[in-house]
Amino acid sequence: MNPVLQVRALERRVGDVEILRRISLDVMPGEAIGVIGPSGSGKSSLLRCIAGLDPISGGDVLVEGRTAKPGDGAIGMVFQQFNLWPHLTARDNVALALKVVRGMPAKDADAKAEAALTKVGLGALGARKPAALSGGQQQRVAIARTLAMEPRVLLFDEPTAALDPELTTEVLDVIRTLAASGVTMLVVSHEMGFVASLSTRVVFLDHGVVVQAAPPGEVFGGGGEPRVKTFLKTYLERVAWTKDA
Repeated sequence: MNPVLQVRALERRVGDVEILRRISLDVMPGEAIGVIGPSGSGKSSLLRCIAGLDPISGGDVLVEGRTAKPGDGAIGMVFQQFNLWPHLTARDNVALALKVVRGMPAKDADAKAEAALTKVGLGALGARKPAALSGGQQQRVAIARTLAMEPRVLLFDEPTAALDPELTTEVLDVIRTLAASGVTMLVVSHEMGFVASLSTRVVFLDHGVVVQAAPPGEVFGGGGEPRVKTFLKTYLERVAWTKDA
């Protein structure tokens, strides 16, 4: 089996500042990669460079062996903020890109939007506008919007950062369900217990470098790099279990 996503010696510099330093990573179909590390370590920059939203200074990003290009639909990204159009219903928010970018007929786009909303548990709320939805529901609409485009790889950048703890759970449950269904994803999150339970592998970044990339049981079980142990020290008592426990 070949990797669906290949990151090769990826670099990003802004002036004299090195944000990402020759990061390489292969992601197999169906993998859920958790990306963790301290603030400013390059986690969000890595996702944005993979998605083509930030320019890279060196290296390559390949999806199924081809260079990924912004807007080609190969990579989808869910952000911290929902970025929904307030005057459109949930269904129309999901269907809009299908109509405008893909040129899909309205009837087909609406049907696809309904299916995507159902997948995230919002099939009955398609006619509501964002103001009538909770923050967790709005984020699920944003996930549905990305799913409807059928990306080969799905990126989540702190998808619960703008939510309170009660609403966080419903969004994390949706992501878990997608991972269990075989959706290939990279997830940046400070929710260590969630990363431990979701991920097939965990990547720890610090100062733009991959310090450790290993199964969650190894990362959260106290093995590996001292820098990772130091970072996790404040979290380990909160992690109830890992996939290998």
